[in-house]
Amino acid sequence: MRYWGVGNESWGCGGNFTAQEYAVEFRRFTTWVPRFGQELSFIGSGPNVDDWAWTRGFFEEFAKKGRRELHGVYGWALHHYAWNLSRGKTRDWVQGKGEAVKFDSLDWYELMREGDRMEGLINGHWQVMAEEDPEHWVKLMVDEWGPWYRPGSEATQGDQLEQMPTLRDAVFSGITLDTFNRHPGKIAMANCAQLINCLNSLYLAHEDKFVVTPVGHVFAMYAAHQGGQALRTIFSTPTIDYDRDGKPASFWGLKGSASVRDKELTLTVVNPHVSSARESEIVLCGAALKSGKSTVLTNADIHAHNTFEQRQVVVPQTKALEIGGGGLRYTFPPASVTKLALTLS
Repeated sequence: MRYWGVGNESWGCGGNFTAQEYAVEFRRFTTWVPRFGQELSFIGSGPNVDDWAWTRGFFEEFAKKGRRELHGVYGWALHHYAWNLSRGKTRDWVQGKGEAVKFDSLDWYELMREGDRMEGLINGHWQVMAEEDPEHWVKLMVDEWGPWYRPGSEATQGDQLEQMPTLRDAVFSGITLDTFNRHPGKIAMANCAQLINCLNSLYLAHEDKFVVTPVGHVFAMYAAHQGGQALRTIFSTPTIDYDRDGKPASFWGLKGSASVRDKELTLTVVNPHVSSARESEIVLCGAALKSGKSTVLTNADIHAHNTFEQRQVVVPQTKALEIGGGGLRYTFPPASVTKLALTLS
């Protein structure tokens, strides 16, 4: 059961509320809503930015009658769109957006920076929630995420929110999915809000035409994590250094996530550098490798995308790995998302 609303614009309540007023309305709603013999789970309408005050106000008000009251809240919604590619020049919702297909390397890194804010939002709101909910009965629910560009790249005229996903969006999606994987104790649910013909869609379709986007291929690669046990993964790589409108800027060089199920280890890794590969040594603690294969999604053109006419421009490529001495050296291509499927001995 979802009680919808974002920030202080609580459409489910029928108007604008403070966090404290929203908490009162939320409790009232969960009290009178009919169950019809079903067990319902209620999700509070949380923030879409680093609005710590909204989260704090809701939890403080809700816990006034005792912290056990929070047991009636199943989740706390959080969403974040990477939309402002103006590099700090504006906060205007329209002017701040960038182009979906026509972009340069600076726009590439700017989108990655905006998307990477997700990790800070997860950690920040989780910490605020712990002030009134130290046992963390309430989990985070990431209900919407992804890039949001200016109109004009849609494959089908008239699809107002449709965008053309490129390799950039595939790398962005890999970064975000890895972020979710690194916080399994905090996030109970993370949604792909736009499945088809919308923002960051996995698929595009029109009449008898259909295509899997680069984003769709990334989701298929990351499905291997489902049902696995999350593993702590540490990356040590040089940063990406670049010029951001005359000022030095940097971004991390490699990041990812890992999980294991029986003796099958899945490691997903993103190399966000637009032109440089990363040669790496992969070291396992307390285990040895027997065999493996790599699946890589990349393209020499960072603008590459799949269309109804050319559906195989950006597709994953799978190869066997050479395992020597129980370890593995691997070179991650530039602008790539990689899945290493490894069998432990």
